Amino acid sequence: MAIEAMSHVRLISLKSDKNKIMGVLTRCGQFELMHSGAYTGTVRENDATHLDKTVNKRVKVSFAVDFLYAAAQEAEQLLKTNASAVKHGTAEPIRLEYTPPKKPSSTRAVVGYDDFNDVAAKEYELLSVCEELEKLSFRKVDIRTEQNRELAKIRGYEPYAGCPLKFTVTGTATTAILLAYAASRAAVFEPHADAYVERFEGAANCIAVITDKTNEAGVRAQLAADGFTVSRFDTDCTAAEAIEACKQRVSDLEKDNLDALQTALTYLKYLGELKVLYDCLSLEIEKSEAEFALAKTASAFVIEGWIPKRSVDGIIRAIEAETQNVVSYVSEPMPDEKPPTAVANPKIIKPFESVTTLYSPPAYTEFDPNPIMAIFFFIFFGFMVADAGYGLLISLVALVVLRRKRFEQGTYRLIALIGICGVSTIVWGAVMGGVFGIEGIPALWFNPLEQPITMLAVAIVMGVVQLLVGYGLHLYKCFQQKKYVGGILDVLFIYTLFIGVGILVLGMLILDNDVLQSVGLYTVIGSVGGLMLAGTYGKKGIGGKLGGAFAGLYNIVNIMSDVLSYIRLFGLGLASGAIALAFNTLGGLLFNIPIVGYPIGAIVLVLLHAFNLGLSLLSAYVHNARLQFIEFYGKFYEGGGRLFRPMGTRTKYITFG
Repeated sequence: MAIEAMSHVRLISLKSDKNKIMGVLTRCGQFELMHSGAYTGTVRENDATHLDKTVNKRVKVSFAVDFLYAAAQEAEQLLKTNASAVKHGTAEPIRLEYTPPKKPSSTRAVVGYDDFNDVAAKEYELLSVCEELEKLSFRKVDIRTEQNRELAKIRGYEPYAGCPLKFTVTGTATTAILLAYAASRAAVFEPHADAYVERFEGAANCIAVITDKTNEAGVRAQLAADGFTVSRFDTDCTAAEAIEACKQRVSDLEKDNLDALQTALTYLKYLGELKVLYDCLSLEIEKSEAEFALAKTASAFVIEGWIPKRSVDGIIRAIEAETQNVVSYVSEPMPDEKPPTAVANPKIIKPFESVTTLYSPPAYTEFDPNPIMAIFFFIFFGFMVADAGYGLLISLVALVVLRRKRFEQGTYRLIALIGICGVSTIVWGAVMGGVFGIEGIPALWFNPLEQPITMLAVAIVMGVVQLLVGYGLHLYKCFQQKKYVGGILDVLFIYTLFIGVGILVLGMLILDNDVLQSVGLYTVIGSVGGLMLAGTYGKKGIGGKLGGAFAGLYNIVNIMSDVLSYIRLFGLGLASGAIALAFNTLGGLLFNIPIVGYPIGAIVLVLLHAFNLGLSLLSAYVHNARLQFIEFYGKFYEGGGRLFRPMGTRTKYITFG
């Protein structure tokens, strides 16, 4: 299939109809905005007030959505912790009434335009909800801050918990009482001055020192030298009483936090609408940003952009149904313009588009390589896994998952790609007799563990076929650019080189025919000479032609390197089957264990095969993509395009359906 033809569309209308027209262009999902030209008498928008207000609203909604998810997560963790404490008899059960929301995912919900507009109409109400949630957030922060303050007090009082004296008892008119503690229980205070020391039992090394006020300064210095810290508390209670009061305050604050959490959970009913509102505001931001791309006069505006050619008439009719005050101009892309790329492929090819996008989207002026690449990717993937059991498993799992759950386009295409390639894996598994690595299953063609040379030959032949197709596409591209001689010289002698090598191999290794060997050898020699000659095309001077001839000769090394790259098909396919067989052997050893052998062996086999399957899928995808990007696309593909990104499609939580 070809790349979608794009039309440059220019619309001129009255400012009073701007919102109607922007609404149609956003809803259609087929319009990519571009900056309008600088037309005489027009100006650009420079007032960002509305945009800033809308961005601030979206920030509030985003905070509210995150806060509600965090509140639900906090409630879940709190209930779990409380259930454990109740089970051990250390707490009373708590109750929180709420319906847990679905966990955030990358899958967007499908929303109709009527529901979308209903939520947009409730913007004021939902923003009020956001403000209430913001207040609740501040309240919870204040509660946690005060709790931390009380807990810090408890940690300060705890060293003195064994002392029965109030902190306000500091002595008499002539004596001083100093409360102190040491972090080390081995610390000992031996006063040099006249002083009485009382030690208290408890969790810390706590003492009270009674001394004459004239000796207080010296005693304080000695306490510090011996590793003791003198209390600075002045609370009119004992440490135990202070700790109990702090604990009570922490408990009260925990109840306040629980009340705030319960209040927050009552707003979970707005979560779905808040997420829709977030995307409403995102689209409004997109429209506001589009204002800066428009050319305007006092009463009219000009908007320009790209629309797929097949959709232009329908979109213009939809706009004219909203307002008759519009003039439209449709034109083909100019040579200096770079339209976005949108490819039109059958449904079965679309999953393979993600592979090309990883490399680079095709430029608008290129042809779409996906249909051809998909064939090779499909064949190579199955060859590298080559196990009918694995293939059946991944195809069934992909089918069930895609039918039971909606996914974003990228995730959907990846799962679909694996599922489609599972069919190739089934076919190659049958060809090679691979089913979960079980020995003795007859192969329709060859067993790679018994006939590795055959597998290697098949891998190389498939690689050569892809390379020849790649060179053929290079020739096609040259013809499109009217570079007829250069294209033929680039490709002709490479084809004859491969043909010569094929005849030579046929004559030497298969038919043992001297005539074929001679024909093949002379064809190869002639092709090498042809490559050197082709390298001189377009070069000037003796030096340039000699350099070109050498480059043509060196190109043979590159060709050999490309062919050898396809040995990875052989290596990965052989490794997958060998590892599966080794795992089966290990499982068989476990089965010999009396009584528990079969259940343990079955569990181990499932885990090992799951590991081998995951590793095989990853390797098949990565190395397959590498072959497409370097060996195949390197022959003809430039890329460098940019994907078509229409207005109204860049939402976070919803998609229109």
